[in-house]
Amino acid sequence: MQSKTLAACVLVAASLSTVSFVAQAGDTPQETVQPSTINTRDLKEGDRAPDILMRKESAVTDWKKRGLKQPEEDSQWARVGDRFVLLKTTNGTILEITPVKK
Repeated sequence: MQSKTLAACVLVAASLSTVSFVAQAGDTPQETVQPSTINTRDLKEGDRAPDILMRKESAVTDWKKRGLKQPEEDSQWARVGDRFVLLKTTNGTILEITPVKK
């Protein structure tokens, strides 16, 4: 009789442990938010701008309409949040930082 009870306990314990593995496998991992590579609080004149700002896709082409001065040769304006950043495209040096006029 004891062997039947022992076998039943082992069977119950094994089935419970299997159920917990199945329940854990069904959990979906939480998505994480990646921090931005551009932190406007860290940008200062004279510093090197992030590479993404030096790309042509980041250039503000209507700088005159936005009240910005004409960029020099090999430089461009880029918008980062609530600021415009004038940078040298050859070396990434930030020449000027101007707030966006609302």
